[in-house]
Amino acid sequence: MNNYIIVEADCFTNIEKNIIDKIVEMNSYNKELVYSSFEWGSYLRNYLILTHNPSAIKNIEFDKLSLYMSRYYWFKQFYHNYSLIYGTDVGIEQQIVKLIESISYEFDDFDWYEIQKINQNIEIHSN
Repeated sequence: MNNYIIVEADCFTNIEKNIIDKIVEMNSYNKELVYSSFEWGSYLRNYLILTHNPSAIKNIEFDKLSLYMSRYYWFKQFYHNYSLIYGTDVGIEQQIVKLIESISYEFDDFDWYEIQKINQNIEIHSN
């Protein structure tokens, strides 16, 4: 059984905008997506912080598995909500597959049911 935490939304509230700005600039991310006023914009920002600067998240400690699972959760949450408005995006879907492959590479004994649980949780809470 895998023990991990998902970094909750309130952990990102004190992240300074300049940290996100730097991530966007250094990686040439689409500013319209990252700074979207749709709720999924915050989900994408959470994923980017976890991916590029997790140390910016204060007052919480998380292990490597929790980091990967939180990244997956926020990116999947972003894409689920994004796709409800704009439809499927093959490029984003490929990024999700790459993230899952990274998890399988890092954790040989990973319980894949955990990914299914996250997906089901996102589906249930979007209705």
